[in-house]
Amino acid sequence: MSGRLDGPLDIVHPAGAFSAKRTSRLKDLSSLAVFVGELIADPRSIGAPIPSSRALARRMASFIPCRPKGYVIELGPGTGVITRAILERGVPLHRLILVERSYEMANMLRKKFPGVKVIFGDAADLTRLLARHIDLETERVECVVSSLPLRSLPKPVVESIARELKQLLKEDGRFIQYTYALRHGCNGALKSFNRARSRTVWRNLPPARVDVYHAPRA
Repeated sequence: MSGRLDGPLDIVHPAGAFSAKRTSRLKDLSSLAVFVGELIADPRSIGAPIPSSRALARRMASFIPCRPKGYVIELGPGTGVITRAILERGVPLHRLILVERSYEMANMLRKKFPGVKVIFGDAADLTRLLARHIDLETERVECVVSSLPLRSLPKPVVESIARELKQLLKEDGRFIQYTYALRHGCNGALKSFNRARSRTVWRNLPPARVDVYHAPRA
């Protein structure tokens, strides 16, 4: 054998590597099982036949400031694909709050992301839910990232969510939402919001459009 290796050589035990991969795979299968169960039980509230792709998750997270001064709220995190991308973006654990209306998914997310606050509740009641955990008088909500199927939810529910967003997002706070309706404009309840940016993610099934909104000024 010719040549020489300088410095320490890191060796990964094959059994350990296999065990880690197997554990990760089992967690993914468990998340998928919960997702499928929720899809069967209430397809209208899920809005997608499969979880979001990594490409869509990374695009959503790319619109969040790397070092947010305020809180980042994720609505409908589901299996946590976008949650992971948000954390990889650099958002601190203590600055991220997940709001999930499925009890099973909320429990799964708590185990999957220890250190991240997970609130079991409905986004239509967002202000009251957050007020139990943070001081909204002194703390700022900088971004709200949403995977909620706003086009398939009942109109009164969407209008309630829009009112909550207007109340929470101040000082040019961002609302980041994706939709599968590539050729349509924004959801009717969001017409008073200012759409600042829009990008299509083709590497998703089905392809999706990510919109970034600013709440209307008072």
